Amino acid sequence: MNCRTQEEKPELLMPAGSLQKLKYAFAYGADAVYLGVPFFSLRARENEFNLEELYKAREIATAQGKKIYVTANVFAKNRKINSFLNHMQEWAEVRPDAFIMSDPGLMMMAREKYPDINIHLSVQANCMNWQTVRFWQKSLGVSRIILSRELHINEIKEIKQRVPEIELEAFVHGSICIAYSGRCLMSSYMSHRDANQGVCDNSCREKYKVYAADKKTPDQDFYLEDMRAQGELYQISEDENGTFLMNAKDLRLIQHLREIYAAGVCSFKVEGRTKSLNYVALVSKAYRQAIDDMCAGENFDPKLLSDLEKVANRGYHTGFMIRQTPGAESQNYDTSVSRNFSQRYGGLVVESNEPQAGYLAVEVRNKITLGQKCEVLLPKGGSFEFDVIEILNKDKNPVESAHGGAGLYYFKVDSEMSENQFGILSLKISHQEMPELRN
Repeated sequence: MNCRTQEEKPELLMPAGSLQKLKYAFAYGADAVYLGVPFFSLRARENEFNLEELYKAREIATAQGKKIYVTANVFAKNRKINSFLNHMQEWAEVRPDAFIMSDPGLMMMAREKYPDINIHLSVQANCMNWQTVRFWQKSLGVSRIILSRELHINEIKEIKQRVPEIELEAFVHGSICIAYSGRCLMSSYMSHRDANQGVCDNSCREKYKVYAADKKTPDQDFYLEDMRAQGELYQISEDENGTFLMNAKDLRLIQHLREIYAAGVCSFKVEGRTKSLNYVALVSKAYRQAIDDMCAGENFDPKLLSDLEKVANRGYHTGFMIRQTPGAESQNYDTSVSRNFSQRYGGLVVESNEPQAGYLAVEVRNKITLGQKCEVLLPKGGSFEFDVIEILNKDKNPVESAHGGAGLYYFKVDSEMSENQFGILSLKISHQEMPELRN
């Protein structure tokens, strides 16, 4: 497969939970980013995009020939209608390339007020078939459908054949919700945080024990402790793989991009607005290479699979896209914590106001000690490795270890390497060394 023009290349769409993450996504290869807005995004608790930040995002994207999509995909209750109208006017003045939406009433308002701004149908709308695609296109003028994660590649192919003029976007990487396209009330029940209002607490990732009652209790409002005391609850026996009942592995489709593109998908989407800069950079870099190789007619590079193992994950699987009914192998029954990674986030290589010749200036995120092996991932491709043989603190004094939150540290490297002023520093580790870490 060769992409003859830039327009033929599928889009790499990355998450941007902050302005800094937006900059890193673009630097490491994203063509576009999606970003949330307070109160109207399904990541309402984790976004930094006020109106000023939105204007800055628009400016950065325009300067680089990139796109920004504003996510306002909450399912609104009555009390949010007037507020949405007021905020929508502010967002429209930023001139985003599209609104990502799921609530048909809010979409109708956006289409009436701002018909020149594209609307992309959020995955939360659960669009599963070509007739529904046609409905959204004809009734509300939706220009792109973000497809349900539950679709198989053959179903996507039929949608494109039936409605060839529609743009199709599909998730190819990131965390997977145990519920049907994220339409879940578990968080609301467990902690009064409604996932459909943007405040999911990931209750499904917790460790659970399952009990059976020997008779129906008249009062259904009981506590577990009370039932134990009455002798009416019996814990169900589980083997070592049966604790984390709803902890899905992460999606990874990088090795299948060619088939997905051929099925009619024009935008490859990565989940993760709450993930770290390390995640944004490494995943962008890997998928950028995969897309470029695909469009150049080159074979898939299997090294990209191991590159994605450097990022914290729950184990990988291909979801519904390749196998229509994923089995037990798609679940991580072992742990709710992301422990499957070969490297950990060390910090950001930055430009120092007081540069030190022969040293890299690093904003450290996790502890780094003398003797460790590091890799620096560069935005424009490539990387280099070095051993930590000398560390200077912010006062340029030698230390044995560097800690996150203590300002800049300087790491001695070859003079040629130190000329680079922008990158991600990661640490090579074994699983035996692994503490609780930021991903």
